[in-house]
Order: sequence, then structure tokens, then C-alpha cells
Amino acid sequence: MRIGIFHIVLLLTLGLWSCSTKKIAKEQPEEITAKKTPEQYLSRELSYVSKTVQKLESVAFYRSYVFSPRNTVELSKINDSILEVHAISNHVSNQSVSGTATVIYFDGSIVGMLTCAHVVDFPDTIVVGYNHGRGPIKALSVKVRQKNYVNGLPLGDDVEVIAIDRKLDIAFMKKRLYDAKENIPVLKYPAAKDKDLDWGMQVYVMGYPLGRLMVTRGIVSKPSGSTGRFLTDALYNRGISGSPVITVGSGNPPDVRWLGIASSAAAQKISYVKPEKNTIEFINTDESYSGELYLDRKKIINYGVTYNITSEAVLDFLMKNDDKIRAAGFNPESFFK
Repeated sequence: MRIGIFHIVLLLTLGLWSCSTKKIAKEQPEEITAKKTPEQYLSRELSYVSKTVQKLESVAFYRSYVFSPRNTVELSKINDSILEVHAISNHVSNQSVSGTATVIYFDGSIVGMLTCAHVVDFPDTIVVGYNHGRGPIKALSVKVRQKNYVNGLPLGDDVEVIAIDRKLDIAFMKKRLYDAKENIPVLKYPAAKDKDLDWGMQVYVMGYPLGRLMVTRGIVSKPSGSTGRFLTDALYNRGISGSPVITVGSGNPPDVRWLGIASSAAAQKISYVKPEKNTIEFINTDESYSGELYLDRKKIINYGVTYNITSEAVLDFLMKNDDKIRAAGFNPESFFK
């Protein structure tokens, strides 16, 4: 059987077309499988958020003065000389609160951070009176010093509070660094509007509950009115205050938005009677107790009912304190951009 030149060329052409077709069919599935899954995108974003939060410890030191039950000292007339003459003893003590600081600014030398006001706000004076606050003073404590520690940042000046709003429970802090050789990640996701919050929206909160870096998840309950707050059912513990709240969309890649900061969990106070403070750790419950008894108070967290401050409320706070923030060396135009 004779085969002409035309047939040979035709067969070669068909062979080349067939190889080319097989090559395209082989590469297409590889391109599809290279795309990240929603879970991979979520992990990537949460990994980045974890680098923008730092553990915050605030400690206030007080000098406490104790007075005799028969004293006649009036609170309005107390000064240093009165304390020295009428106080029967004095001692130094401290109070501490743990929270989370969210980094929202870094320019190579100064760091700007958000947290909740209650983490860094201690009263200047604490007064304890006999007869439930009436009558002569039992003890008076005066704050002599406060230190705010942010773990994980390079060495620098003390952390200082630049602006605070006790009612909204927001504080903006600054730390000037001595020599920052590495870049410090900043939370720069676009801020959501209050109107964007809706029933069932899934959110993620990253912070330091009980001093450990963790992420928790919850769903939003739509707030009523422009209160600057919203509820979630996320499980909060002490130390999570100040943590960023974000939502991750279902797109590929997903739309990530910043919804605000975690504030507090619902709690109730209970009063109880306890043994004397320095008693031994083990007490035999089968024996009667004859030591001193003390009345104490404790907060019990109601898990699953948690409060958050909206991003709009935070941005409004920053805008109202624009002069203070700029005077401290910050450029507010770069926040969340």
C-alpha cells in the first residue's frame, strides 16, 4: 500500500494536535487544585491577626492608710499631714488587670494600640468607710504609680495612655521604641459599618484570654439602635478585652472586615463567707471550723453573652481625640487603611 506525502503530513498534523490537546487537558486540573480552599484563606488571615495582638498587663501601686475606728477625719480635709498624724499604719499594695492590645499603627519608631479603658484605668483614690461608707474613714488608698506592660514588643519607653473614654470603654496607647529592627504587623482591615452587622453573622475574636493567645468564634445578635455595641455568643474569659473582632466573607479570596473590639462578658456578683485569709489550704469538712470568717465578693461570668464595641464607635473615638493623637506623633489618616 502506497502512502503519499499528503497523507504523511496529515498524520503528523493530527498527531501534533492530539499531543497539544492532551497537554492542555493535563495542566487544567493542576491549576484548579492550586487555588486555596476557604479554610486555608481563613487560617491565613487568622495567622496574620495573631501577629497584630499583644498581651497587656496593667499594674497600679497604692499606698494605703488605716485609721482608728474612733477617728474624726473628714474626707474633704485630708492632706499629707493629716494622713501622717491620724493614720495608725500604712502599707503599699497593688492591683493588676490583664487584657489585649491591638496594634493599629507602626511607623518604624512608635506603636499605636487599642484596648479597653477598664484594663488601664485605675482610680486615683479608694476610700473604705466604717458602717458601709458612712461615718469615719476606715482606710484610704492613694495611687502612687502605674505601669502598663505590653509583651512581645521591642524595648522602648513605657506604654502611655494617650486618649481614653471610660463610658465607651476604649483607650488608645503609645509606645516609643528604641531600635525596631523588624516590622511590626498592624491591623489594617477595612472597618465595617454598624448597618453591616446582622443576625447570624459569624465572627472571630483573637486575643489573650487567661494570658494565652487564642481565637474564639461566635455569631452576632443584631444591635438595636446606634448604641456603638453589639452582642455575640463567643466565649470570653478574663484577658480578652481589647481583642479585634473580624468577619471573613465567603469569596475566594474572602472579604475580611474589622467589626470592632471585644469589651466584656456578662457577669453577676455573688457574696460569700470564707475562712481567715492565712488559713491552711486543706480544711477537713467533717470538723467544725472555729477560725475567723470574712465576707468576700466574686464575679461569676455568664458565658455566651458577650459585649463588643463597634468599629464605628472606635473610629468616632479616634476622631474626637485627633488633636491628642497627632500631638503624640501619630498620623490618624493611616489607621485601618
